[in-house]
Amino acid sequence: MSRDDYIGVSSPEEEEEWEAKEQQQAAEEAHKHFVIQEFSAIVLSDGAASTLGQMTEDARHDIKQIVLHEYMQRLTEANQGL
Repeated sequence: MSRDDYIGVSSPEEEEEWEAKEQQQAAEEAHKHFVIQEFSAIVLSDGAASTLGQMTEDARHDIKQIVLHEYMQRLTEANQGL
């Protein structure tokens, strides 16, 4: 199914707008990928503790929460086998 099957036949102006939105989304995704790769390089070069120390409190809290959650899940799964 094509995009037109979902939204109906569009005018040239609507098609241009749709393509511009798709290009914008692709650019944003590419930028996000680049930033994440750069962040990864900083963590590896400067160390996780140093990098965490430079982050905002909210970001640091979110990362700690997900790490703790993953750790607790693994611990629970490991204990279920005992």
